[in-house]
Amino acid sequence: MEFDRLFTLSAFEGLRLMRSVIASVPGVKIDDCPAALLAHSPHAKAYDLDAAFLLHALVAPSAPYDNVLFYRECILAVLLREMPAFAKLMTLGRGRFIKRIKGDEYRDIRSVFREAKLLDEPPSRGDIAWWDHIQGRVRLNFDQERLDRARQAESLSLEAEQRELAALRIDRLPIWMAIEDNTAGYDVLSYRPSASGERNLLIEVKSTVASPLRFIITRNEWDNADQIGEAYLFHIWDMDKTTPILHVRTVDEIRPHIPIDNAKGKWKTAEIPIGI
Repeated sequence: MEFDRLFTLSAFEGLRLMRSVIASVPGVKIDDCPAALLAHSPHAKAYDLDAAFLLHALVAPSAPYDNVLFYRECILAVLLREMPAFAKLMTLGRGRFIKRIKGDEYRDIRSVFREAKLLDEPPSRGDIAWWDHIQGRVRLNFDQERLDRARQAESLSLEAEQRELAALRIDRLPIWMAIEDNTAGYDVLSYRPSASGERNLLIEVKSTVASPLRFIITRNEWDNADQIGEAYLFHIWDMDKTTPILHVRTVDEIRPHIPIDNAKGKWKTAEIPIGI
């Protein structure tokens, strides 16, 4: 079911009434709803009971029946399951999130937060605790999403290197170092021919969905790459495409974009453009 139907007061209130009937009428179970709910509370037909039925599996059984607290449990459950684009705005802080959802496209979303008393000024300690909790959970979800995307990019690089080694007639397989040794300082170990035989090629894999296309490099990653030089390569995957696109960069191609320390100031991370 679409997010726009699940994330509504109509669905939230329908579920609240369903659970109220289940708790108060002997023998009634969730499978009997919404028919049992309509028989017990005819006015319930004003709510989206189909969406409410689906919400039942998402919202904690212990959620209180108080409207405001129940709405907050519903908001939490739906956001964590669906992770809509606006959820990331919540990690910016309560105040900035409220300012960012003032457009017409956020009207329905704003009404849900308003009815849950999450836009009240000044926020109570309970309000702040709820915002802290949801922000932490959303960050964890996006961190996991980034990790999954990184692993997919590494897997794509592994496959690309298998094809490259076969084309070079090198009878070896690349090694997924990010899985084998997370302290290695690179993600894939591959090989290239040289005058004295096969030499190691260390590949740092980056995944990005940014536009314009760019990626983030840390000071430690760059120091490692700079020290190794020609035997180090960057694989940057544009994961925003239906079929991810690989951009390959050498250390020398990345170097012009690396910041320079100034006086006592030292850079820790840098944003590197890819270009077309």
